[in-house]
Amino acid sequence: MKTDESNPLDWLRSAQTRLHSSDLLYPIEGANESVIELLQEATERFLKAYLIERGWKLRKIHDLGALVAEAVNLDPKFSDFEDFADNLTDQFWAQHYPGGDLDEVGHDYPALRHSLGEMVTLIEATLAPIRPSS
Repeated sequence: MKTDESNPLDWLRSAQTRLHSSDLLYPIEGANESVIELLQEATERFLKAYLIERGWKLRKIHDLGALVAEAVNLDPKFSDFEDFADNLTDQFWAQHYPGGDLDEVGHDYPALRHSLGEMVTLIEATLAPIRPSS
């Protein structure tokens, strides 16, 4: 399957795959580094799906705070996710390369997952009209 970085549905599929993997792994291993990375990558891809669908030119960044700021420019409802985005980005970078402080990574996973769920609801409501019918 060939994907297209300008297709929001490809970003959405990728986001859903990572979120599904995070949800499966968490009950088995807890909020370890892999679970946090998958959650961050899912969040990043959900946001990029939303932004690209709205005409945003792809920037290859991992800073969820910057992506949420872009989304806020399009819909002020995304401001509810600013703290979530900054927190998850900090945890992502702490575990992504050796040298970070892992003590706080994943400590608030249930709250992070809840916030992402709320964000996904907002994004999927926006993207629903562009989804192909099954």
